[in-house]
Amino acid sequence: MGPRTEFYEIAVRSGFYGLDQSSLQGKKDNVRKFWEDMSIKLWLRPLIEERLARRPRLRVVDLGCGSGEGLELLSHIPVRSHADHADRDFLVDAEAIEYAGVDLSPAMVEQGRRNYAGRPNVRFVQADLSAGFPLAGEPPFDLYFSSYGSLSHLTAAALTELMVQLFKHAGDDALIVLDLLGRYSPEWPCHWPGSNREMLPYNMAYLLPAAERTPDRIEWFRNTFWSADELEALVRGAAVRARRRAEVAVLADRSIFVGRHIETGLFGAPAVPLRYQVNRLLDHGYRGQLEHLRVNLSPLAEHAATYPRVWQALNRHAAQWNSVIELVAALMVQRDDEVRRLIEMTPAPLSDDMKMLAWLCRNGERFPVADVWASVIGPQVAMVLRGLELGQEEALGCGHALFAVVRVKTAE
Repeated sequence: MGPRTEFYEIAVRSGFYGLDQSSLQGKKDNVRKFWEDMSIKLWLRPLIEERLARRPRLRVVDLGCGSGEGLELLSHIPVRSHADHADRDFLVDAEAIEYAGVDLSPAMVEQGRRNYAGRPNVRFVQADLSAGFPLAGEPPFDLYFSSYGSLSHLTAAALTELMVQLFKHAGDDALIVLDLLGRYSPEWPCHWPGSNREMLPYNMAYLLPAAERTPDRIEWFRNTFWSADELEALVRGAAVRARRRAEVAVLADRSIFVGRHIETGLFGAPAVPLRYQVNRLLDHGYRGQLEHLRVNLSPLAEHAATYPRVWQALNRHAAQWNSVIELVAALMVQRDDEVRRLIEMTPAPLSDDMKMLAWLCRNGERFPVADVWASVIGPQVAMVLRGLELGQEEALGCGHALFAVVRVKTAE
């Protein structure tokens, strides 16, 4: 009798031997997982820590929930220190979150119910948020959560009415999380002159391979795009109408140079492969291509006089970003004088990050890996670039997303 193979046949039929899919593109690419998701987690962590210090469970409503990915994000926020939490990796377990997901799409709601079948703390509600908050008759939530542009599907008027209802429903110190499309992203200069009073064209063609981004494959719809001033005005006005007080705990531009449409060229800006190249940096099997990681804002120069604050903010960020790329380029060819010059001319904390990158490049032989660049240096370069974005002092709406966390307070 020859060797038995039936257990391999079962494994093959179950899909365990298919090709591994890289995270260089697609909905959950490396930038989504290690840059965008992680940025949201880092912004939320101290605020959720405050809530958990008062009560060990978290009551959450996810507005525009899709199939429940907000629950996965919130239940995978890393603990701040393993010295204090040696027995767990994440701030709050999924079982400790009482989660209600709300979405307009019946298919999304049904998929969410299948994803979390048998989880009594998780439920999904099909409802149209443009008609108001559907859970107004329930007790207050700790966290009114939204992510990845879900509330940009609402008109400004509808979002204002929804916010008034959330302010009225929320208890003192509840958090409202808003993640809206930023008006002044370098992805879509054609939308800069607009306002949140009109909905503007948008698509999700970035999910298609570049060769398939043809007019017959691209589905266009309309979303609202927001500046920081517009969003703050909305929050203040809604709080006053609800007779509550709003404290903006976080206001940040997310995905400034790595937004989803930075490489589609569908909104009046040239297509550049910045997101793809950062995906390569974050993938341990690929080397990033430095010549394609440099940011060039010259195609947007015609808007400099009309939008001086936006132009200045983008240029400051681009200068820091490019200095990191120039440093790595100099390190790779051992141009020590240039490395020293770049570090010395750069203020902290970025200069400290540059010193760290220099140490990694010069001590690569200490790491027992096949490719030091792909496995060690590249991911760290990406983290430095992400840190630049997280450290931006002023949010204007210059990113793919304008992210805000609002704390609800009793009116004085």
